[in-house]
Amino acid sequence: MRMRMLTVRQPWAALLVAGIKDVENRSWGTPYRGRLLIHSGLKTDAEGFELMEKLGVTLDGPLLRGMILGSVNLVEIRQDSSSPWARPGENHWLVSDARPSVTPRPAVGALGLRPAPAGWEQGFA
Repeated sequence: MRMRMLTVRQPWAALLVAGIKDVENRSWGTPYRGRLLIHSGLKTDAEGFELMEKLGVTLDGPLLRGMILGSVNLVEIRQDSSSPWARPGENHWLVSDARPSVTPRPAVGALGLRPAPAGWEQGFA
């Protein structure tokens, strides 16, 4: 199966590719498992910054938007994760093996899980 990409608002996207956030919360599930590109959306989520402060988490550098920031391995989806990043009542996409992109690449975001755009590999060279 071809590589898939997921658009995630900041700071969630940066936390995922930094290997800090081990759960992505979604209202829906997918049968897909494996490498998943993380694309930072153009919007931010204030709740993310509030939770970072509560957990004492910081990120270095600017929060890029509209870019493929890296990838994670989607291992499992469940609803009972004990991670501090897991939101009750959501599907918890458990991720591991975060790999930041060497050169973040611009990409257009969209809802859902979709095929990765052509040329995404260049950001990981």
